[in-house]
Amino acid sequence: MAPSSTMLSGLNELGPLGTAGIAVVVFAAGMLRGFSGFGSSLLMVPVLAMAFGPTTAVVIGTLLEGLASLMLLPSSVPHVHRRRLFTMGATAAATIPLGHLALLSLDPSLSNLVISAAVVVMSGLVWVGFGLGMPRGTKGEAGTGLLSGFLTGFGSIGGPPLVLYVLAGGGSAVQKRADLIVVAGFTQAVAVVSMISIGLLTFTGAGWAALAAPVFFAGGVFGAKLFSRASEQTYQRVALGALFGAAAVLLCMNIVKLLR
Repeated sequence: MAPSSTMLSGLNELGPLGTAGIAVVVFAAGMLRGFSGFGSSLLMVPVLAMAFGPTTAVVIGTLLEGLASLMLLPSSVPHVHRRRLFTMGATAAATIPLGHLALLSLDPSLSNLVISAAVVVMSGLVWVGFGLGMPRGTKGEAGTGLLSGFLTGFGSIGGPPLVLYVLAGGGSAVQKRADLIVVAGFTQAVAVVSMISIGLLTFTGAGWAALAAPVFFAGGVFGAKLFSRASEQTYQRVALGALFGAAAVLLCMNIVKLLR
């Protein structure tokens, strides 16, 4: 079946309400990314996994996250901590393929459950401002990179370990933001190469990402406007609190679905 036929069939299965619901989630994910600079895959991937399966959801999330990072790279590269980029980028690159292989080897229902559970835990940790209990310097950066890379491959949800580690350390806000954007951008690029090499990146998944991109970036523009009018700390806590609640509901739904 041609990719276009597969996608039309998928739209028919979703129906108007399902399609509208997916669009709302993608817009909200873009809005969260536009405001806080992270978190879009945490919101998108569990929902998309229930609609399209975990592998297609990871493809969509990775491609949209990669494009978003690409747009922010030029202004961020001059401020990045070069050692952190090398250490975290290299270690993440080593475990991204392992995450992809784990995604392909697990039962889809179990993958959905694990992804949604991971989102609940990590969004809750970010929400309360918890810092990773890892040493600072090269060892801590390497450990964070390994964890982030695996989660990027498994569920396109590798951002929270980076956020928890980077924000807990020293340095200016400009440098921290640059580190998050550049390291995440590098890992997303590696993830795309890994998906191509093991056959995870399909025309159908890329097609869904292309359809979702305008909605995602419209949400990003709206989120950036909200950022200019509201307190970052207040909005981030509200947004991540809502994300935690949505992830908890999805986790319960996945548990019920798995037990049937």
